[in-house]
Amino acid sequence: MQKTVLLLSKQSCRLVLLCALLIPGCAPPLSPLTPPENYKGPIAEGPVLQPGDYWVYERADGQKVKAGAGTILGNVSFPLWIGKTWSIQSGALRMGQPQTSQAFRTPVAIECTAAAFKPITVTGGTFEAFECQCQCSVIAVGMDINPDCGRYTIWYAPRAKNIVKVKTESTATSLELIEYKVSDKVKDEKKKAEEKPRKAEEKKIAAEAQMTEGPAKVIRTVPENGSENVPISLNEVVIVFDQPMAGSWSINCSPSFYPDAPAGGRCTEGGTRWTNDRTFVVQLTAGLKPNQRYSLTINPSVGLEKFELERSFRGLGHSKLALPLRFFFTTGP
Repeated sequence: MQKTVLLLSKQSCRLVLLCALLIPGCAPPLSPLTPPENYKGPIAEGPVLQPGDYWVYERADGQKVKAGAGTILGNVSFPLWIGKTWSIQSGALRMGQPQTSQAFRTPVAIECTAAAFKPITVTGGTFEAFECQCQCSVIAVGMDINPDCGRYTIWYAPRAKNIVKVKTESTATSLELIEYKVSDKVKDEKKKAEEKPRKAEEKKIAAEAQMTEGPAKVIRTVPENGSENVPISLNEVVIVFDQPMAGSWSINCSPSFYPDAPAGGRCTEGGTRWTNDRTFVVQLTAGLKPNQRYSLTINPSVGLEKFELERSFRGLGHSKLALPLRFFFTTGP
């Protein structure tokens, strides 16, 4: 593993150049830890970098440095959360020695803590970022070397997938992000792959649904009425009407569509939604019980004293109710 290199002065051993920030592939040697079970704050996983990603930084003296994909500044340990601490074992050169020198390197340890998560504004934009405070200490103190070799702060922004600012005790080595480009190619491709089957199904449903006169009717359900061996992993029930609907709804189910529901529980633990003006979805986020016969009824209160027109399935722009319908399906083992 490539080691971090720090330049130290002979007398004070202060950190004067944080050259470790720009060493590709230099990562903390410690294994990643996980947040405490009761932690509820933000978490940053290690970023997925793509070819073509880059970050341009500017130092206080105007010098610009460009980092390409594969370079994560600051030796951040992932996953990152507020309160996390990590250590970096490294080596330091005395001031005046070239970075390629084979001379003895003074062993140093860098301790970092993710102290906060808050907005920070740099030339490249405003980001929500983890503020990480780091302390450098010489491990083997001897001769005229001060054990304190400097402090610095880094800000890591998940949206930028990298450090957006470094503040050291010397303005000459402080820097900030002025330009960057990152790709969400992997995330976007995964999202498209997940949405493709849904869009195809909705297109098919829309093609089958045709406007008719009179009360709205159900022309399609998923699962279909009477279906057997329906997977208990089913995550939604779809109901399609033959005409645009007003957006109101009323359903009943037996038994409850999610395990261990309280008495009088709802048909859904995940909620309901309209994907278009004819397609109604009942979300089943908690799953179903195996070998269970389920039934769902639309507009179950029609004709009863508790019936409410404004809370029932009905066609758009008029008071004609959808015809009551009950359909069944049975889950598999």
